[in-house]
Amino acid sequence: MSLYNSIEKHLQRFHLVEIKKGETLYHAGDHPNAVYIIKDGLVGLFHITENGKETFLRVFGKNQILGHRSLLAKENYHANSIALHDVKAYKIHVDEFLKIIQEDTSLIMALCEELAKDLGINELRISDLNDKSSYLRVAHSIVFLKNKYPEQIWTRQEIAEFAVCTNETVTRTLTKLEKLNLIQKEGRNFSILDQEKIMELTNEDF
Repeated sequence: MSLYNSIEKHLQRFHLVEIKKGETLYHAGDHPNAVYIIKDGLVGLFHITENGKETFLRVFGKNQILGHRSLLAKENYHANSIALHDVKAYKIHVDEFLKIIQEDTSLIMALCEELAKDLGINELRISDLNDKSSYLRVAHSIVFLKNKYPEQIWTRQEIAEFAVCTNETVTRTLTKLEKLNLIQKEGRNFSILDQEKIMELTNEDF
């Protein structure tokens, strides 16, 4: 059972909050005071390094939970969470969240499973950063982002931050993929024509 399915029956106890596009749910360095369950919209997690470089770590969408890792680790938030779309979310304060866990111990296993899955995803992402060229990272990133969140118009900057590369690399990659008839540009947006061939590309193809 997913973490959302485990916690869904408790959500009627909480009110929805609305976060406008571009607004922040929480800032890096803040002490965890709440957990968020997204009902609608998208939230991006952004980390700023010591030299000021911003990295797009991941995206949270409908029915996903965020803020729980820092809470359970008893650490301050390690990144900024920013609404990529207008967001509606259940905001569950720390004391209330801990009370739910005490009332429903099945949530503990669901939380462990969620964190374990996140760990696996992050390990694979680190491996990709080491093994793939920046062009291939962009190609695979757009497949992931467009599949998981198809209605979002992803900017060149957001793709670059997610793939850990420059805007110029994103532009060159999209141009190459368009020439190969693997994507079709549509103004600021684009559609994927053949994701299987994109995923079969190698570093040498660029």
